[in-house]
Amino acid sequence: MRGEKAYLGSPESGTSQHHTLALELVLQNLQRQERPRVLDLGRAIGANVSFLTHYCCKLFIADLFQTLRGHRDGLDWDAMVLDRTLAEHLPYRDQSCFDLIFAWDLLNYLDRQELEVLGRHLSRLCKRSGLLFAMLSTRKQIPDRPTDFRILDLETLAYDNPSKMRRPCPLYKEPDLARLMSDFEVETSFLLRNGMQEYVLALRPS
Repeated sequence: MRGEKAYLGSPESGTSQHHTLALELVLQNLQRQERPRVLDLGRAIGANVSFLTHYCCKLFIADLFQTLRGHRDGLDWDAMVLDRTLAEHLPYRDQSCFDLIFAWDLLNYLDRQELEVLGRHLSRLCKRSGLLFAMLSTRKQIPDRPTDFRILDLETLAYDNPSKMRRPCPLYKEPDLARLMSDFEVETSFLLRNGMQEYVLALRPS
């Protein structure tokens, strides 16, 4: 299932508003869960916290981009260090899993090793009935830091990214997700006209 919808402005820099086709779908799934739990891998955004309170959910915020950026420059940065870093910063202590994980556009800022290791962690943190919401860019250049996404309503996200610096985009596509996040499968995706593709992923049947 794929869709396309008009958008307002450009997502490249500054603040703009864009239609979202996947958000309502993942929130409908959240409503079906008892005592839902949400993991947000982005920064803490007050508007999102307020919006999600209407779903009576417990929200955890990880801000993984900042966490990983603080470790990448170390000489010992490898898969084992990455695995340990994620284990320390992701909410494992609760001994329970999440009904919805917001990855937003974080995956665009990870190399293949980082994406593969993160995928293993997220598969352990995602419920069997849970969903993962991610956004991949289809453009060759992206801002040098992830965008802050604010939920305005079920069909609209505000994209906030003041950075004017650019970096190459890894241009991950669905086959890359299948290889690097092999515990997940794509339930649906929506190619938007603003250069983003929204993905809804679920755990593969065991």
